[in-house]
Amino acid sequence: MFEQISDNIALSQKIVAQVTDAIVRGELKPGDRIPTERDLAVVFGVSRTAIRDAIKILSGRGVLDVRHGVGIFVASADPEVTSLEFAGAKIQDLFEIRQTLETQAASWAAQRGTPEHIQRLRNIIDEARRSADTLTILAEKDAQFHMAIAEASENMLLVKVMWMLLDALAEGRQQSLTIPNRALASLDEHEQIVDAIEAGQSADAAKAMESHLHSVRRAIIGK
Repeated sequence: MFEQISDNIALSQKIVAQVTDAIVRGELKPGDRIPTERDLAVVFGVSRTAIRDAIKILSGRGVLDVRHGVGIFVASADPEVTSLEFAGAKIQDLFEIRQTLETQAASWAAQRGTPEHIQRLRNIIDEARRSADTLTILAEKDAQFHMAIAEASENMLLVKVMWMLLDALAEGRQQSLTIPNRALASLDEHEQIVDAIEAGQSADAAKAMESHLHSVRRAIIGK
């Protein structure tokens, strides 16, 4: 599930990325207990300080639930979010929320994103292109990409809200990726978003994200 981290650049952020990716892939599920700090330090090949920093970040985002004296668990999803229905206007409502949240996330990412954030986004796109014929992996990488944008915004509350919406976004993601040529179009649009973020152009990043979400929405619901 996890891999050792080979250098000292942003160790805690790399640990955060691996844990969140494991959750997106379904290898860790709500309520699952994860290894102790000591065991995680061995698995990742880092100090316990780096592990503590990563756990602090993840618990602050609402991803992990630290129960002192008991253990560390993947936080349970909010039932009010995961019980959303997606008929008719509900999908439209979800896209309107995404339009608001994710365009701002892209703008902030352009202002605040680190080289490590940019590299993570590039890696996700590259991995998706290598698995362009596998729907489940494309869906996983799409979720990782949009979460990574939120993480690059450095706004912890925004990241937490995106985590709460992750399951709610799943159905629309699956629908869009089954449309012929939609997956490759999304990857090209993701590239444009990252190019703007890397260039530090916040307005262009927001515009690219808005265009991407509008394109996906039009493919799914025709408007």
